[in-house]
Amino acid sequence: MTEPHHSPTPWPDARAIAARAAVKEAAHTAPVMRPLSEALGQVLAAPLAALTDLPPFDTSAMDGWALSGPGPWRLPTAEEDQGHGILAGHGEAAPLPDGHAVRIATGARVPPGATAVLRSEYGTDAGDGWLHASPAHPVVLGQDIRTRGQECRSGDQLLPAGTLVTPAVLGLAAAAGYDELPTVRRPRVEVLVLGDELLTEGLPYDGRIRDALGPMVGPWLRALGAELSGTRRLADEADAVYAAVAESSADVVVTTGGTAAGPLDHVHPTLRRLGAELLVDGVAVRPGHPMLLARLAPVGPEREGSGPEDAAPGSREPGSPEPGSPGPRKPEPGDSGPGSGPARPESSGNAEGPRGAEGRRSPSGPARHLVGLPGNPLAAVSGLLTLAEPLLRTLTGRPAPAPGPAPLAEAVQGHPRDTRLVPVAFRQDMAVPLRFNGPAMLRGIAVADGLAVIPPGGAKRGAEVEVLDLPWSASATGQATDTDPAADRSADRPAGGAADRSADRSADRAADRAADRQGGRATGRVTDRRATGRVTGRQTAGREDDEDISPQEGPA
Repeated sequence: MTEPHHSPTPWPDARAIAARAAVKEAAHTAPVMRPLSEALGQVLAAPLAALTDLPPFDTSAMDGWALSGPGPWRLPTAEEDQGHGILAGHGEAAPLPDGHAVRIATGARVPPGATAVLRSEYGTDAGDGWLHASPAHPVVLGQDIRTRGQECRSGDQLLPAGTLVTPAVLGLAAAAGYDELPTVRRPRVEVLVLGDELLTEGLPYDGRIRDALGPMVGPWLRALGAELSGTRRLADEADAVYAAVAESSADVVVTTGGTAAGPLDHVHPTLRRLGAELLVDGVAVRPGHPMLLARLAPVGPEREGSGPEDAAPGSREPGSPEPGSPGPRKPEPGDSGPGSGPARPESSGNAEGPRGAEGRRSPSGPARHLVGLPGNPLAAVSGLLTLAEPLLRTLTGRPAPAPGPAPLAEAVQGHPRDTRLVPVAFRQDMAVPLRFNGPAMLRGIAVADGLAVIPPGGAKRGAEVEVLDLPWSASATGQATDTDPAADRSADRPAGGAADRSADRSADRAADRAADRQGGRATGRVTDRRATGRVTGRQTAGREDDEDISPQEGPA
């Protein structure tokens, strides 16, 4: 691996590189056949073609009478009447003679010779053996008959590859004849949280702080379509970081912290020892510029197929733990090394050391990737959206999201050279910048609808800027409160955006405004920034990522 680049990669280029990084791996990944009951939330690995005509035969669209020819129509006699007429689920009925009618239920197969269906409320059976249509509703040829193949013909493509499997897709697949679906194998991701100062529980003490990234990054990656194989916490020790990365069998390793060039930043030295290919080394974006993306050597053949989804083409996926299920013992704050953190699941490979003096592996098998996130919480979110999201989008076969521009409700100060990502909330048709947007802060992103992409130099009020959606923003809901009487409860995604927003989230944004008023503007921002940095993320003193554009954190 070459030495770190002196010039960071422009933010749009970094996202494009991440999206292309795993194209080969995605193309050669065998699909996983999943029963319909297990396919929800997965992505189609192949187009969905109809296995039958829909409907498969002519059916009645309403309860009423099947008719043959013009009326009035002769009804069956008591001897001819078979119970309640033709019901759904019955086989083909006898042909219907011209001028006759027979009772039929919704969804029942229309008998041969039928030319229309007369709804029950539009017909009159006077008891004399004849059926008459209401003068106000004359019978039209073919009315209320769903003809065979009306929705599709066998072989028609219903959905393209890359479609997210929703409940509606499951219904369509079942109607079209499917018992199971070919889905994209979810990439396995392992999270390595680095830092001697991090606590897993309780309040900060003696210079130690709570780990905010461990609880956040794994679920965020799962929301992006990955299968989380585990989250491990490691001390700032070079050998521990090296061994954890070298031994991981995950498709993507995500590290938090240690991506800069300080004495305790071990990600770059680890990548050099492993002979990794550095694809992105620093991005011209704030917060989060020390992020990186690397291609690791493939896993050796003895470790291939170790995961629950590494099956032969067309095979079924064995059961896997439900997200959020209880795992093995949590590590103590001082644990480190390959044996620290939650015990490796069986799918993570054996505990044997890396191959060769520098940990190089056999060239067989697909390449793996490492995403290095900065240690500050909002900077890590920036890395997730800049590098992890495009990489996982490719590996999961999901299409790129449509751009979601929105006008800014307020001017936003920019960095002189770099792109800036700022949490925003939507209020009516405007993107409102949120106050808590420093690298170490999570209060803004916790109530945000997305991150606004602010170009170098800043953006004026009313300027249209791209807004990056959060994985859950389109379906997120909140409980409205009266924290701020002036809260606007008509918040919505602006026209042309990628997804509609929940109006109830405006209450959370109102709380953010109220906190701004209580804490003051300039002084409140600086104080809150420092306090949040101590409580929610890695210590910011001396961290390269803590460089800010001004003493203030941004517009209120």
